[in-house]
Amino acid sequence: MNIAVTGATGRMGKSVIEEILQRADSTTVSFATSQKTQNELPNHLSSVEFPICNPVDFPSQLQESNPDAIIDLTVPEASLFFAENAAKFSIPIVIGTTGFTEEQLNELHTLSDEIPILFEANFSRGIAALHLAIDSISGILSNYDVELTETHHNKKIDAPSGTLISLLDTIGKSRSNLDPTYGRSGINERKPNEVGIHSVRAGNIRGSHEVLFAGNDEMITLKHQAESRGVYSSSAIDSAIWLSNQPPGWYGFKDVLGVPT
Repeated sequence: MNIAVTGATGRMGKSVIEEILQRADSTTVSFATSQKTQNELPNHLSSVEFPICNPVDFPSQLQESNPDAIIDLTVPEASLFFAENAAKFSIPIVIGTTGFTEEQLNELHTLSDEIPILFEANFSRGIAALHLAIDSISGILSNYDVELTETHHNKKIDAPSGTLISLLDTIGKSRSNLDPTYGRSGINERKPNEVGIHSVRAGNIRGSHEVLFAGNDEMITLKHQAESRGVYSSSAIDSAIWLSNQPPGWYGFKDVLGVPT
């Protein structure tokens, strides 16, 4: 199984490459992309045996290396470029990038008519379990107030996180007319359908997501805490392996796990 990895010098790209190199199975890195020159590459890429190319050379390297799948965890504009070229060469692509506009997501959906695309905001098995837990209790607690809080490192540029937005979508399955309120200030009474959205950016925190249901003189808190980026990169690789055997279409990590969507 040969996997191309984009954004090799980014936090997640670095983690994916390290995870592939540590695996005991036959998974290998076909090639990687980086905007840094050869002399600027960090230590984890200084002695690797696979090619490292500038993103502008991605199409030619893709044609030459012909990987079984691509893993992309970069930024929306770059992800679209990588996905468009993946479609040209009929190569499946796993995308874990967040912060897409609705128009950009529509473009990706269109490309999934040509190749298999697995799009996921969070590749954690724990987050997948959190979705199932929320789905099972949200209807029972339909009159309870809901607050969502996510915490990430101080370099994360999008807020709220894609994972938190997906958790809100899960809550919305059993509740209508949700009114997301992003932070609070001033003097305002809480609205009946309001869902508080809170984003914290600090230090090097990997990722924390908390869902609070409160009402009837009780509260329930569901929380997921990631201690390592390996939580995400390992599952992204598993997703790429799974996706390489799928027909064109739009997939998510729950498809890989075989749980209800």
